[in-house]
Amino acid sequence: MSKFGGALKKLEGLQPKGDNSSEENLKSGKPEIANIEKGLEREKYSTFLDRELITALKLHAVRHRMKHHHVVEAALRLYLEQEGES
Repeated sequence: MSKFGGALKKLEGLQPKGDNSSEENLKSGKPEIANIEKGLEREKYSTFLDRELITALKLHAVRHRMKHHHVVEAALRLYLEQEGES
């Protein structure tokens, strides 16, 4: 667990609980598809990132009461839009 892991868990516990259908299934290893409020389907995806970037991502998500995958999704959408890919 990272040095911020315990603090992040406590802060995440303060966040309002949402619909359980968006929970990731970490045990099966199968892609998890979730229907989110916008009606978009989301599939589980993982990648490798710099440790400091991951820490900054998690802290930003907690500070803004967001899930970290929503921060990543918003950043990727903005990047692809700026690059003319979206």
